[in-house]
Amino acid sequence: MSRVTLAAVVSACVCAVPTVCDATSHTAPAFAFGLQGSYTEQEFTGHGKTDTEHMPEGGAFINFGNKMTSTDGFIYQAELSGLYSKHQNQKVKDAQADLDLGWRITLAERHSVDLLVGGGYKWNRLQPNNRKYDIDLTNRTPFAKVALGYNYRFDTATLRFEAGMRKLINGDSQLEIHGISNEKVDLKDGTHPFAEMSLLFNQDGMIPVIASLYYSRFEYELDGQFAMTPTDTQVQDEYGIKLGVSF
Repeated sequence: MSRVTLAAVVSACVCAVPTVCDATSHTAPAFAFGLQGSYTEQEFTGHGKTDTEHMPEGGAFINFGNKMTSTDGFIYQAELSGLYSKHQNQKVKDAQADLDLGWRITLAERHSVDLLVGGGYKWNRLQPNNRKYDIDLTNRTPFAKVALGYNYRFDTATLRFEAGMRKLINGDSQLEIHGISNEKVDLKDGTHPFAEMSLLFNQDGMIPVIASLYYSRFEYELDGQFAMTPTDTQVQDEYGIKLGVSF
């Protein structure tokens, strides 16, 4: 083989490597992390009375998986998120862990649908404004979930929509009035909706960006009653946004 021919072969191989790497990176599992904000409407019901609180929250999220990148076959994603709010001397803290597993079915070159199952854990603490006592109302709720997803792939971006239901399982609620009492009551199992629309763009760039809008509902209904408060049901409707980078 002549030097000219060898040089041509090597040059062709080198030129091809970035193309292969780019194609692989677009469909490989990826990390994403960023900021998260939400507007939460909390409704407290007991003895025929209902009180409503409106709480803005801010926090962060991190996830890993291929839900936003895979073209077909097995998909998965694990995510951790946390939110915090302090409004009119009332505090709210939220933490959530999710694991999703599913299968992606290609419908056409740019269209695909997902069938998903999963589970997770939700921790929520409300510290209401009370001049006399320090109060913690804490909810702990494992859950299972099922969902459907739809994906549309642009040339350098992916649009995804997911909607499903969560089933709360064996949760509990704890009311602690510091120095006075500490009660724990089981929560009734319940099923509640969630939805999320995400856009992963700049997939050809150095730093892909992901943006999401979501809705989530959790209803904490006591399977019993606290002695120190008439409230027996707490409902949270959360409307949120996420903005982060993927790599």
